[in-house]
Amino acid sequence: MAEPKFTEIKYRGPGSQDFIETSVPAGMDVSTIQIVVYHPNGNVRSINGIGDYDDTMFGQDVYSLDAAVHKDGAVALVVDGVVVSFVSFDNIVTPTSGPAAGMSSTQIGSTGNNQNESVQLDQNGNWTTGAINEGTIPCFLVGTKIATRRGEVAVENLRPGDMVVVRDGGFAPIRWIGSYVADARGAGHEKCAPICIPRGAMGRGVPARDLYVSPNHRIWMRDPSFEMLFEEREVLIPAKQLVGWKGIKQVSYVPTPEYFHILFDKHQIIISDGMQTESFHPGELTFDQFEHEARDELLRLFPELIELAAYGETARRCLKSHEAQVAVRSAWVA
Repeated sequence: MAEPKFTEIKYRGPGSQDFIETSVPAGMDVSTIQIVVYHPNGNVRSINGIGDYDDTMFGQDVYSLDAAVHKDGAVALVVDGVVVSFVSFDNIVTPTSGPAAGMSSTQIGSTGNNQNESVQLDQNGNWTTGAINEGTIPCFLVGTKIATRRGEVAVENLRPGDMVVVRDGGFAPIRWIGSYVADARGAGHEKCAPICIPRGAMGRGVPARDLYVSPNHRIWMRDPSFEMLFEEREVLIPAKQLVGWKGIKQVSYVPTPEYFHILFDKHQIIISDGMQTESFHPGELTFDQFEHEARDELLRLFPELIELAAYGETARRCLKSHEAQVAVRSAWVA
């Protein structure tokens, strides 16, 4: 079985915005996994679990931990008491305590002074830097209606070249569309079962009908309070973070959901069942998990995705789990 591995680390800027993303083989028991953060002087800064579960895609469970990381510090991934990865960024760290005592960290790259980038593992197992891409593939459930130049079209009937309504710029052509069938039964329920946003939950006629998306599909939201909280009035929030608000829930009656993901020349906000949500944004981990046929097709269309950071930033700021909860509370009060 493959070992757990770090896939993305955000460390530059306020510690409250730092995170450590890790992938493990699907279904692996993570109770014996620790993430140990070190100070530049080699002392232990924090000892943590693996963090919050994000999603499962093509054989990998993805977790994200919110933890402050110093640019000159280091991070160790520990499984059953054994250090399987010990990495740093702007400095080599040699601890005298903790599980990595006596080891020297491997420098995996630096984002310099850029607070909007992270270090990320690419599809070849190499570290690179690029726009923050915490999270995984956003997907629409089969049957979702997407607004296009020719009206609403079920997502499964869309084709490359179809002109889709986008928030920024009017229309944009689809470059690639793919699908997969997930198992949302038993242990797979929380990871893969659709999130239902009921008709009218987000405003009059929004969505126009019950909208079903994968748990990590991000929803566009706007509120004046967000500007004070996040310095952005418009943000993207994972659907799973909205569960329990305005009747939004994860459903159990779709045991094998078929999800579709849509790729444009750049990340877009589109209209799905009358509500604004995101398109697919390829990332190092998720791109590597596509089946070979889909992966080869993407590379033919976008050869620059071999250097995946070239795809660019997300259309709006993507909130992390704790930020999303603050946003929901703020919007509820408003």
